[in-house]
Amino acid sequence: MGAPADPSPQTPRHVALVDASATAPTSTLLADAAEALPVYAWLAGAEEPKIENARPGEDLAGCDTVLLALELERGDERIERLPVGHASAEVRVYALVCTEGDPEVASRALTALERCCEERGLSWMGGLVVGDANLLPHISGRPRMGWARRRVSEAVDQLLIALLAAEPAGERYVRPSRYAHLTCRPR
Repeated sequence: MGAPADPSPQTPRHVALVDASATAPTSTLLADAAEALPVYAWLAGAEEPKIENARPGEDLAGCDTVLLALELERGDERIERLPVGHASAEVRVYALVCTEGDPEVASRALTALERCCEERGLSWMGGLVVGDANLLPHISGRPRMGWARRRVSEAVDQLLIALLAAEPAGERYVRPSRYAHLTCRPR
């Protein structure tokens, strides 16, 4: 067997994980993504991208893709600035947005993130909004594809597959299952 073919120029080589809110729900989602990314790269026969944890505002030179996680304040769906540091033009930006209650309330936030990306010359690739995100840390110890986590895990996986293919992920809204609400309530 010969050497593996060079990845296409669009294949992510260096992914920055940016936890803009540094809350338990956003940290939980990013930890799940960091664990799943190499697995999906391996399953696709793609070169595993270098994964870097970055702080909001850090220089992201060298990164070709950003996975941004942020939590919206209760009732505040405004995004006034993109919490991504110095990134080169055309960097692809995907988002994981956590909110309390109904995830649909964050649709304006995704629109605002898209606008912020356009203003900075970055490529908006879409995002996933997770409602009832305060449950995420409480279900993280459960099986990834079990009753409590499956909905959120599958949605995160779809976003990661799009990220690895350098394709738009669109917008998706999800919340943990009723089972998670019944068995994993925060104490």
